[in-house]
Amino acid sequence: MSFASFGNLSVFDHNLNTWKTYKNRLTQWFIANDVNNGNDPIGVKRRAILLSALSEGTYKLASDLALPKELQEVPYEDIVSLLDSHFTPKQIGFSERHKFYAATQQEMESPAQWVARLRGLTAQCNFSNLEETLRDRFIMGMLPGAEKEKMYVQDLAGFTLAKAVNLAESLRGARAAAISAAGAPPAPPAALDHEQLFKIAQPSGTEDRRGGKVKCSVCGYTNHKAESCRFANYTCRKCNIKGHLRRMCKKVNYVSTVACEVNEDDDDDGKLFNIRTIKGEPLVETVLINGQKLRFEIDSGSAVTVMSEGTYKSHFKDMALKRNYKKINKLHW
Repeated sequence: MSFASFGNLSVFDHNLNTWKTYKNRLTQWFIANDVNNGNDPIGVKRRAILLSALSEGTYKLASDLALPKELQEVPYEDIVSLLDSHFTPKQIGFSERHKFYAATQQEMESPAQWVARLRGLTAQCNFSNLEETLRDRFIMGMLPGAEKEKMYVQDLAGFTLAKAVNLAESLRGARAAAISAAGAPPAPPAALDHEQLFKIAQPSGTEDRRGGKVKCSVCGYTNHKAESCRFANYTCRKCNIKGHLRRMCKKVNYVSTVACEVNEDDDDDGKLFNIRTIKGEPLVETVLINGQKLRFEIDSGSAVTVMSEGTYKSHFKDMALKRNYKKINKLHW
C-alpha cells in the first residue's frame, strides 16, 4: 500500500537552514499528512520522519546532544527539545532593541519591504506598544526625501503605522509615475533631493586657470605669444641663458640669497624666496661649523637644525653640550 504525502519536506542542514523555521514547516507537514498523537501516540513515526530529514552533519550533532542515549531511542518530543535548546540562542532584550533602533531603510527598499524587515526585528524586543514603536521607527529610519518630509508634518493623532506605510507607498508611486512621464530614468529616493555634484577639471600645462589662455613661455603673461615677446632677448638671472625671464626658468635646485637690482622695464622677479625640486631629491648645502665642513639638508619649514649623535662625536666631541628643553618627536618611516 503506497503512502501519498502532501507538501515537500526538504532536508534540514543546520549550516544552511534555520531550525525555528524548519520546525514550523515540519509541524505543518505533519498536519497536512494527518500524522498526530492519534495515529502516532508515542511519536515513533514522527521521530523517524524527522531523523530521516536531517543532513549527515546535523544528524551527528543531534546524536552528540543525545549522549549517553542513542538518538533513535530518544522520544520525538525530547529530540525537538534538544534541538530547540541548541539552536535557539538566548535573547538579550537591550541588544535586540539596539538592533531595532539602529535599523534604517536601505537604497531601493520599498516602504512595504522596510516595514516588514523592521517588524521582524521586534520579535524579542517585548515592546509594550508595538504598533506605535514600529510607526515611529518606520518614519525616523526612512531615507531622506519627499516621503519622509511628508511624514513629519502629519498629526500624531490617528496617524497609525498602516496609514504611514500607505502614504509612503502612494508618494513613492506618484514620484515614479512623474519621472516616467517626464522620460527620465528613476533615481534612488535618497538621490532625488540632493544637488548634483560636478568635478572641475584642473588646467594643465601653461594654460591660465582664470581665462583658459596660454601663458607666454618667455615672461609668463597671457596677452601675447612667445614669438612676439619683448623679453625674448633677455638673459635669465637664474640660469644665465637667453630667451626667458627668471619666473619662467625651469632649472631646479637653485638657491639665491642675494638681492638683485631690477630694471622696471623687464618686470623680472628680482629676489627668489622659494626652493624648487622636481625629482624629489633633498636639497643640501655645505656649511662651515667650527672649522668643519658639513653637508646639511635644507628644510625651509624646520624650526630647528639638528645633527646625529655620530656626527657630534666625530667632529665636535671636545665641545660641551648645553641642556635644551625643546621637545622633538622622532618619526620612524
